[in-house]
Amino acid sequence: MKRFRIAAALTILAASALSLGAQSPWLHLYYPNGMDYQGWDMSEILDITFDEESGKMTVNVLNDKGESVPVECEMTSISQFRIGPNVPAIRVVTTEYYTEIPSKEYYLDGTFTLEGRGAQEDFTYPVQIRGRGNSTWGYSKKPYRLKFDSKQRVLLPKKAKSFVLLANYIDPSMMRNFAAFKFGQIIEMPHMHHAYPVDVYFNDIYKGSYTLTGQVGFNNGSVDLTDEEEANSIMFELDSYESTDEDEYPFDSEYFNSDYGYYLPVRVKDPDAPEGEAEREAWLTKWRDDFNKFMTIIDRGNVDEIYAACDLESLVRYIMVANIACNQELNHPKSVFLYKTDGGKYMFGPCWDFDWAYGYEPTYKKGQNSYWGWGDTSYPSYENPLLGHGRSDGDGGAFFYALCSNEVFINRFREVWNDFYQNRQAQFWQAFDEYAEMLRPSANLQGLSRSSYMKYDSNVESLRTWIQNRFDYINTDPNMGLWEDGTLE
Repeated sequence: MKRFRIAAALTILAASALSLGAQSPWLHLYYPNGMDYQGWDMSEILDITFDEESGKMTVNVLNDKGESVPVECEMTSISQFRIGPNVPAIRVVTTEYYTEIPSKEYYLDGTFTLEGRGAQEDFTYPVQIRGRGNSTWGYSKKPYRLKFDSKQRVLLPKKAKSFVLLANYIDPSMMRNFAAFKFGQIIEMPHMHHAYPVDVYFNDIYKGSYTLTGQVGFNNGSVDLTDEEEANSIMFELDSYESTDEDEYPFDSEYFNSDYGYYLPVRVKDPDAPEGEAEREAWLTKWRDDFNKFMTIIDRGNVDEIYAACDLESLVRYIMVANIACNQELNHPKSVFLYKTDGGKYMFGPCWDFDWAYGYEPTYKKGQNSYWGWGDTSYPSYENPLLGHGRSDGDGGAFFYALCSNEVFINRFREVWNDFYQNRQAQFWQAFDEYAEMLRPSANLQGLSRSSYMKYDSNVESLRTWIQNRFDYINTDPNMGLWEDGTLE
């Protein structure tokens, strides 16, 4: 029998995951195909014992009373064990007890606790929590929104009052949103969101592995403006999903293609409208008229006028982020954001919502032409065009096609793309691999609660292969994966 205490175990077992430095070391035991997972904070482990004759490893764990509790493991059944960081945990306890958030229309009061596990200092603070999302709200694993009464830093680079917990229900890699966000950061898309993996507990019920990110809007770690700019700015959301939120003041835009009657479903995302009825109506009329003026410019089709009205650089990068994920929600449109400061141009972004992407909704003519489901996460064709632009393809696709199908856009898109493809791919893949490794303990814990998440390594590898194929396809396709040949019909 060989016996190693904590110091010796750390020396022998420490793996590359400790390169994340400040995070607290945990012992992680992984099993083939995600069949099981165990993890302990190294500060809770008294010692680790290996018995070569029986083939067993015993982890002696300290319980709440300071007593040693042995946990036996068959060494032959473990695919790997590592010492490295663990994913932080978020615990929310509501004043009124529920087993699940009942609504996305109102908040529940509660207490937020972050177990930073070395990534950040632990802290507890009052919070409000509600559901969020459109189609994702209908899944059994719910997405959430958190709201504090003052700006807090929760794992992400910037302080904010509001945060979002993305459930990744249809994404067994739990990496799709991160990959798009990171790509956008690398190509210098303005106002890209950051992502951090967390384990979420609601009223002491484990809800799963989530992606923590910011809430889209002004000055919330999303689009940062000065106070003066915010007072004279607006953010619109283009979304065909019917909303019950009256504060969004939805309207249908004027036609931006008068020959075929294309128009956009528009909502006011930010800021809040003035409270006084007369002032509010004047404010809404001003910005609706401004947006419709933009539609009129697009209808005329003069490229110089179009790019005098909207920012070419943000448009190029916005489309590029969507394109590497083939995020075809632009076609509906859904979750499309753009904003403007008085006297300035329309800016595109922030980029958002990438779970229905990476071939999840493969349409618009080329390649596979049907939805795919969970299965073994066999990703479909990476050659589908991003944008449809026919009569039945959605007004959003026609809108972006009208903006982008010109030499000015194409030439700038190719310049930015070539820089990424030739010079920055390695940076993206390094970040991708580091996030996948950081996420691993949380992903394996999630796999115990739902079999579809069990094959984490193969799920990540499938996504990795699809993205690389998509990169190569964009680089060789005459239309850079944006659309098939044709004209606006």
